[in-house]
Amino acid sequence: MLIKKIVCEVDAANAEAFSIAQSQWGALSHVNGFVKQAGGWRKTADGLITAEIISVWENRAAYDHFMENEHDSIYEENEQKAVILSIDVTLYEEDEPFIHDLLHNPDIRYEPDWTVQKA
Repeated sequence: MLIKKIVCEVDAANAEAFSIAQSQWGALSHVNGFVKQAGGWRKTADGLITAEIISVWENRAAYDHFMENEHDSIYEENEQKAVILSIDVTLYEEDEPFIHDLLHNPDIRYEPDWTVQKA
């Protein structure tokens, strides 16, 4: 399995706009090789708000195909880029326990509208 961890810094004034945009990633549910995505908010000491999103893919090939063919159209359509101050993406190839820990982090206030599951 391939896990993608996305960490975005958002200022408080744009938190709602980011959340609305993040809830528009439902098209992922029909992408071959996609398994699940979930995320939420983590407050930081510097006053910014951090959004953390974890997506799970069957394998690297499926993820690479998505990034090359579908990612940009979803990202541009929901206009999320305009409200992100910074973004950090990390990819992991890990097993089920690691995924479970990432998707159930007690420091994150998960947003139900951000969850997408394979159709």
